[in-house]
Amino acid sequence: MRKTIFSTFLFILFLIFIGLTYLSFFGYETDRFNEIIKQEVKKNEKNLTLDFDKISILLDIKKLTLFVRFINPNINYLNVSIPLNKLRTDIDLEPLIEKKIVVKKIILATKILDFDSVKPLIKTEIENINLDSVKSAKFTIKNLELELDKNFKINKNIKFDGVINSANLKILKNIEVKNLASKFSYNNNNFVIDQASWNLNKLSNSKKEFFDCKIKLKKVKKSFDIDLNLKTKKISNFLKIPGMNYAFESDLVTTISSKFLIRINKNILFQNISINDKNNFFKIENLIVDKNFNLINFEEINIKTSLDGNINNELKILSKDKILITGKVFDAEMLIKELSKDEKNNEFLKKISGDIEIDLKRILKSTKFPIKNFRLIGNINKGNFEKISAKSDFSNDEHLDISLKKQETNNSKILELYSDIATPLLSDYKFFQGLEGGNLLYVSTFDKKKSYNELTINDFKLNNAPALAKILTLADLKGLTDTLKGEGISFETLSIKYESDSSTMNINEIFMIGPSISILIDGYIEKKSGLVSLRGTLVPAKTLNTLVSKIPVVGDILVGKKVGEGVFGLSFKIKGLPNNLKTTVNPVKSLAPRFITRAVEAAKKRSSK
Repeated sequence: MRKTIFSTFLFILFLIFIGLTYLSFFGYETDRFNEIIKQEVKKNEKNLTLDFDKISILLDIKKLTLFVRFINPNINYLNVSIPLNKLRTDIDLEPLIEKKIVVKKIILATKILDFDSVKPLIKTEIENINLDSVKSAKFTIKNLELELDKNFKINKNIKFDGVINSANLKILKNIEVKNLASKFSYNNNNFVIDQASWNLNKLSNSKKEFFDCKIKLKKVKKSFDIDLNLKTKKISNFLKIPGMNYAFESDLVTTISSKFLIRINKNILFQNISINDKNNFFKIENLIVDKNFNLINFEEINIKTSLDGNINNELKILSKDKILITGKVFDAEMLIKELSKDEKNNEFLKKISGDIEIDLKRILKSTKFPIKNFRLIGNINKGNFEKISAKSDFSNDEHLDISLKKQETNNSKILELYSDIATPLLSDYKFFQGLEGGNLLYVSTFDKKKSYNELTINDFKLNNAPALAKILTLADLKGLTDTLKGEGISFETLSIKYESDSSTMNINEIFMIGPSISILIDGYIEKKSGLVSLRGTLVPAKTLNTLVSKIPVVGDILVGKKVGEGVFGLSFKIKGLPNNLKTTVNPVKSLAPRFITRAVEAAKKRSSK
């Protein structure tokens, strides 16, 4: 009898062992509990519907836990369908013996989700979040862990990781991120982005890479307190300060760290920002921008940048009672362009107003002619210069003066710039390639819609100017062509008068007069397409002297009795897109009255000196 009982007991233990082993390795599949589970879920969360074919039960003997795996699961929450690849729950065995269900954890993984389909759910669950910047996105949650308390409420300790398959984002008005792909993870308010790549709309075929990106996120009422640390390449398009010349090199790693506070639908406070690579360094304190990243205020900015292995910016910017800029060196590559910039295009600084003072030891515009002791006082209103008075030196006897005034009568501005040396201020413009020497006076009257501009340069040479060289070659003026390529052709005066609006630059007149040749040009340039359409007249000096001398009385006074031989000139046209300009030249027997008039005016000025 005892033997039978013992054998039965061993057999039962064996069956239990086999059962436990089977549950541990293979599990038990059933659909008997489908409706009970579905009803229980609905009972605890009315907005959640769970659907599945059946469940598979596995046992973890060590942890005394049942793993319940749902086969072909799908959930619907707040009328948003979320297809799942995996859904599993962990149930404690001990409470189950007492007919209590304690769910320790829920683990799930999704199939590829379309952002537009889950957008309503995100907006519901995360209050005051603006998702308009996300134009499209597809992503996958690989592993989401939810810990539950005894009342089936989700604890705050949420963990998940996944993949952004593709996304298109609009960061700023003119910057769009396309084809974003990355891995991501979240654990205890730490968000990590890894192995990310994308393309910018402004940079064709340009790939950007984020790596080792860590974000510590903490929600405080209607604000997000964030610690950010990341490394990236090719960041320059995201960080661009108007009027400054610098660039982060594409093959260098840029490190960014920041602590900032996002106030929902209000503004963003960057308590500190540090941005640096091998050659550049930015440190910003207490920077405030609005939700569109327009600057509201800042406390201090320290900048040190390099180009071609040389320091080109080293300065400090303070904002207290006034904006104060001091430093050893500033690269003014874009200074003039910024001063005359259309107000509608200067969005970044539109909320900045107040007095400004600048004191810089050295200004880089040309290594050949460095500007020293640059001092400026002025006023900014809504991001635009209202008034400026600036002075600096090239040397003891050569100076640069800049002034900007606002006309109260018609709300336009007048920019005046005088320089004893013209070259440093013209180096950015292809039209003036090859210009040497001369002094410069530039006057521009402009408003939001249009500008009227006049540029005068006196006593200069043109050396190897491509456009002029081509005209001279086509006209078979070999002597002048050789001179141009050698010592250069001298000119007494260059006068340019033009009007500019959002679409077109209308060139009313380009007049150049010198001992060898004189030129008169007019035409237009389309800004959007770059189409150039110019026509002009070129006359050798002998011809010009002959014509002027034939004018009664005036000719005798201005030119004298000696007359050169031969009367001829030539007309030319330059037309086409910048990379495909076509130049044609034709001889002319008579000159336009306007050319003769301008030549006489120039001759009068020469005689009066």
